Amino acid sequence: MNTKKDYQLNYLSADFYNKYNSSGYPEIENKDNRPYMVVLIKIKNNTFAVPFRTNVPHSNCYKFKKSTRPTNTVTGLDYTKAVIVNDSKYIGAEARINDMEYTELNENSVFIIRQFEKFVADYITYANGKKNYYAIKKFKYTTLKYFHKELGISD
Repeated sequence: MNTKKDYQLNYLSADFYNKYNSSGYPEIENKDNRPYMVVLIKIKNNTFAVPFRTNVPHSNCYKFKKSTRPTNTVTGLDYTKAVIVNDSKYIGAEARINDMEYTELNENSVFIIRQFEKFVADYITYANGKKNYYAIKKFKYTTLKYFHKELGISD
């Protein structure tokens, strides 16, 4: 990880998409014509890749307030679509984002990381059997379900 920041901006590699293809892992964001930019965040022994999304219609995310991207939708970091990329071969090239989003990300990185850590902790609690209506709805489409081994969740 970068010594100045507690995150990095990258793309996921072709190796990642070859292993986690859409037929076996349908919740993972994968479009052949568009690579996904991600923020890499290290939590304990795992490196999470949280994708930037042009349209985030739910609240399990960080929504950018200052984006200047030409879109009529809410842009943000989608916690529900985060994946674990502990193997460096799954991390692709460095990414560059909109200047306003970059500034906002830097200003709010501690908040974003804490918010994401809570999302992961809540998911682990949910996956370990504490289910309720809200949690079932919150985690219905999460990609974390593909990474129980890395999260220490026994199935």
